[in-house]
Amino acid sequence: MEIECLNYTQDDFTHRFAGRDRQTLSFYQNLTYDEKSIEKVMERSIHPHTGKLADIMAEGMAPYGLSDKQEDNLRRLREGARVIVGGQQAGLFMGPSMIMHKMLTLLVLVEEVKKNYNYQAVPVFWIAGEDHDFEEVNHTHIYDHTHRRRRKITYKPNLTVPMSLGFYRYDPSAMKDTLDRIVEGCGDSGYLREKKSEIEAMIEQNEYWTELFHALVHDVFADAGLLIFNSHDEAVRKLEAPMFKKMIENHEAIDAAFRQGQQEFIEAHDLSPTIDTETNVHLFSGSRTTRTLLDQQGGSYLTDKGTLSKDALLEYLEQDPASFSNNVVTRPLMQEMLFNTLIFAGGGAEVKYWGELHKVFEVMDINMPIVLKRMEIIHEDMRLNKLLDKYGLEVSENLAADAEAKKQNLIESATDTTFLDEVDSIADHLDTDYSRLKDKEGREAHRDLIEANLKVHKKQLSYLKRRYQLEVKRTLRKELNDLEEISERLMPGGSLQERIYHPWMFPIDLEVGRLAYTTQLTIIKGI
Repeated sequence: MEIECLNYTQDDFTHRFAGRDRQTLSFYQNLTYDEKSIEKVMERSIHPHTGKLADIMAEGMAPYGLSDKQEDNLRRLREGARVIVGGQQAGLFMGPSMIMHKMLTLLVLVEEVKKNYNYQAVPVFWIAGEDHDFEEVNHTHIYDHTHRRRRKITYKPNLTVPMSLGFYRYDPSAMKDTLDRIVEGCGDSGYLREKKSEIEAMIEQNEYWTELFHALVHDVFADAGLLIFNSHDEAVRKLEAPMFKKMIENHEAIDAAFRQGQQEFIEAHDLSPTIDTETNVHLFSGSRTTRTLLDQQGGSYLTDKGTLSKDALLEYLEQDPASFSNNVVTRPLMQEMLFNTLIFAGGGAEVKYWGELHKVFEVMDINMPIVLKRMEIIHEDMRLNKLLDKYGLEVSENLAADAEAKKQNLIESATDTTFLDEVDSIADHLDTDYSRLKDKEGREAHRDLIEANLKVHKKQLSYLKRRYQLEVKRTLRKELNDLEEISERLMPGGSLQERIYHPWMFPIDLEVGRLAYTTQLTIIKGI
């Protein structure tokens, strides 16, 4: 296996953030990935509920069978160890690949912090089980090598799930059918040969969408010591109840700080807003049934239970905290109120919206962790490597455009342009000849017939050109398909491979010692 890092073009903000621009870091409490920032975070006091949080996580993870490394990390967490955390919604069978790459980023950072700063941090992956955007997680994509095209595979495509995913019970039969289609599409890899029956057993043993996701993540990452945090866990929500209460009591200040801070951030970086929300409370209720964004109108609050007074809303929270969850504005707050975080690793959009929230942290008197962009990883197997060499292409942000340009050049080189010019010349002469034919005196009654006949001839000439161009492409079918495969497998639809394709399409290698944290694009080659 060969690893290469590439300066993949990013927007101006990402360059400034990665380059530790002073103005940009001011939106992140002037913290970055260096010794000074790590020491500053390490000086902070530990949350008093840390032991209780570790116990809740241990109880939630125990049914999946704790590894020795997970036991060690739970002990460290209980004793106040700082965490390196990232999270994501529970994608279908852990897809797309970027979800696993987030987890790999956490493990790489833990190893680097231990090696470079002599501190044993704890990796925690946050499953956003409170999310209800089912259409975002109900599908995955594979590359169909037989037909050389991308294929979408969806679990129950017409299903609507209004509650939080953590409360959704999946259909085991439909899930197994979806598994069969993914396995068939990914091919007979060694991993799938060994794992398919185990995954089918997981489908039977679990009941809820996020439980199955947890089981799959545990199976891959338990021996690496990754701790898995289910945000929808009812014991977690009970622990969070006082934090939700604080957010409700301060929601006006939170909203004002968010609006002001977002404006400052986007003006400083010439960006469009990352967070787009009209709510003024920034919490949800109704997680069990119909997840509803809370909104204050006058002195009342619109909820899944109708209009409630503030006292009634707080009573609802006290009686059923599991029905409450965060939106994008308050989720980072909740993370930092729960965990003693050293580093948060998120995607590019997440890094931006943490910057938009800097005033919210300030008004709530909550410290930010060190915020880092997660690693981006793509896989380039030997076939892709040979195809890239054959056509003189390389991985870059322009790969799709470069492959398309190669296709057009091949087509142009194989096209007899004089033939097309002669067909056009015939069409031009037809216009002249038929015009003379119909405009002769005494033929007025036959003009419609003459014009209709001209259209027939021109249509046949147009068909001749199209058919010729199609024949040219058919003679180049292999080359054009090769170039399309390069583009579709590495940059499908112009996006990085990891954002689209399922992780089972690629080798699963957890030897994190081979990787180093970087904001460059990591290319894993030769497998």
